[in-house]
Amino acid sequence: DIYKIEGRGVQDNSIATDLDIAASYGLDNVDISGLAVSGNGDTAILLAGGGSQVYTSQNGGFTWTRSIKHPTGQPLTGLLMAEDYPGSSRAYAITAGTESAFSYTDDGGISWNQLSLIDTQISAGSIIDLAISPDYYRDATLLMLTFDTSHSEHSLWRSLNGGANWERVFSGTVTGVDTLTKVRYSPEYGGGAYTVYVVGTGYGNPAIWKSEDGGQTYRYRIAPASIDVFEVVDDTTLLFSSYNGADALLYSTTSSALSYSDGAAIGNIPLWSLALSPDYQKDGNILTGSTNGWVYHSSDNGSSFNSVPLDAVSPPLSGSISVAFAPEFSGNKIIYAISDAADKGVYRFTIGKSTSWQRIDGTLPAGATLSRIVISPDGTLYASDARPVDNAAGEGGMERSLNPENTSGPVFETITAGLDDGALLKGLWAQGNQLWAVDTANTRMMTYIDTLGTRLNLTFPGNNASGTGTTNVILEWQSIDGAEEYKWQLDYDSDFSTVPTGFEGQTRTNQVRLPELDTDTVYLWRVRATKPVLGRWSDVWSFTTGLGSTVITPQLISPKAGAEDQAARPLFQWSPIAGADSYELIVSTDYAFGNPTILKVNEFTLPATAWQSTISLESGTTYYWKVRANSSGNLGAWSAVGAFTTAAPPSQPAAGSDSLAPEPTETPPSQPSEIPSPQATPIYSSLPSSPESVSQPAVNDWSLMIIGGLLLTIILLLVVLLVVVATKRRSPAA
Repeated sequence: DIYKIEGRGVQDNSIATDLDIAASYGLDNVDISGLAVSGNGDTAILLAGGGSQVYTSQNGGFTWTRSIKHPTGQPLTGLLMAEDYPGSSRAYAITAGTESAFSYTDDGGISWNQLSLIDTQISAGSIIDLAISPDYYRDATLLMLTFDTSHSEHSLWRSLNGGANWERVFSGTVTGVDTLTKVRYSPEYGGGAYTVYVVGTGYGNPAIWKSEDGGQTYRYRIAPASIDVFEVVDDTTLLFSSYNGADALLYSTTSSALSYSDGAAIGNIPLWSLALSPDYQKDGNILTGSTNGWVYHSSDNGSSFNSVPLDAVSPPLSGSISVAFAPEFSGNKIIYAISDAADKGVYRFTIGKSTSWQRIDGTLPAGATLSRIVISPDGTLYASDARPVDNAAGEGGMERSLNPENTSGPVFETITAGLDDGALLKGLWAQGNQLWAVDTANTRMMTYIDTLGTRLNLTFPGNNASGTGTTNVILEWQSIDGAEEYKWQLDYDSDFSTVPTGFEGQTRTNQVRLPELDTDTVYLWRVRATKPVLGRWSDVWSFTTGLGSTVITPQLISPKAGAEDQAARPLFQWSPIAGADSYELIVSTDYAFGNPTILKVNEFTLPATAWQSTISLESGTTYYWKVRANSSGNLGAWSAVGAFTTAAPPSQPAAGSDSLAPEPTETPPSQPSEIPSPQATPIYSSLPSSPESVSQPAVNDWSLMIIGGLLLTIILLLVVLLVVVATKRRSPAA
């Protein structure tokens, strides 16, 4: 135990008091192997390690409490408080023996997590469940459940950075925990509520543990029966099924597992999967799949179940069945199922319409053995293949379909990118367009981000644009991360069932130049990514060509192409584009426009089709310029590139000449700029926002010099004329 020693004078005996730190828990004389103290006297804070527990006192040892979640391992061998413990409540512990580890607490010893040097194994097949935070794209939090076969212990791990680092937050070594089999987040997780549920067995009974702090601490609840599958509805409501040897029963609780409903029968075979409809809180629809080919449906919150289809007298499918609702189930009533039997695949059924299950995976590789199904919020269907990956043969990995609801036949693709040959996927979990699976052959967690599962955005011509030209029309769209190639289509109607020759093709860029179009015609167009996997078709946009054949790019008028001896401040002029509300202008000495001299883009766009330069250009220099239209943020294609040369500076007068040079004119300085270092700019790329000029004027306006010279000549002629007239008046002949 721990003793408090009070010193006395040299003539007296010291007083040693047995603090009986575990007396409140019915224990006497606990062997202590670690002690840490902060402070003095009655306000001292003490941490003491006894057995596998840590005891804490906040009042100098007068009263003690022990950890709710103690460090793992056998007898505790060491404790250490952080220097700022009174403020941070952070301390460390090391233990010995089976499941020993370096643990830490930041709540004053109430709960301990294992951070490193953990005596446990994660071997092939030992990752048994995964949960992804509903708030993952903000907090990047994951929970992973594993089983160490050598120690016969379960461990629950948490990562706060998307899987880069993990710490153990719960395990079978905690007092009262026998097994941990499944973990789920509440859909309401985040924004102040951080509920997690774990199921298994505890104190010899079926059990449910609830955490309200993101998995840090747990409260034990007894369950009425063993739990095969379960789903969380909200912070206080969950459903689970159990098999009693004769029937599969569905239980529910709305009180955080403090009380339960009576079990509703769902056939006489154990269940393999359980799914809630996307609008479960409103419509109460539940799907279950059994371990021998049955699918059951409930529309009354699980009070009663019917087989799918209703008239089935034998299992309509085979093997263990994983089920899922379509995201738009409330409208289309579509449900899906997959079988884990070889070559059995993916099935679809419409409640209230179908009479039998329809297999929809006509392109699935022969021998595929699917194990789990996931439907993303945008309707993409994913299923993991239990066979080893063979990249050359396109086998194993994951099956994916963007259009599983398509009645004319969904398209399935096999995805093995990023997986080594021989990789063996188990399980499948998703959040948004990101998926996770366990590679049991290599004992690692794999993740796949399906960037091509989202629709790309079209940019030009704007939707319903009118007056578009008929030649050199360019279609543009936003690039998608990961896309290597795109397919575009142009048609006269919106179903694109008979696309005319030359009106579709592939491109590796985000734009395409169309062939000659008809005048006064409505065209519809769309784009999708096609490599490395298929992407969704974009929305369908339309544009209407004009009555003439004017191109949609502006035609440069002034300065004319190749013009020489242009003024230092030339007048730029171009043809108008129907529907444009402003224009962008770039002028540069570089044909690639990598170092613009004049840059009228973004908030500096020009409202008219002509602009008198306010920037003086270098004399005797060749400049290149181009223009494009802007309509409510939709940018047109750049015009052809024009070129002109400014006038050379006049020759300087010889020494001693009587000619008078004009006074130099003052040129206003250009606006400041933040233009990147010079580099070639693609002809159709958007340039960054900047003021109109990026160079300082260095040459006077020579046109003013010429005018000054003419005025001086006129004055000299007038002086000569006056002298002649005066001379004649003084002459006798006059």
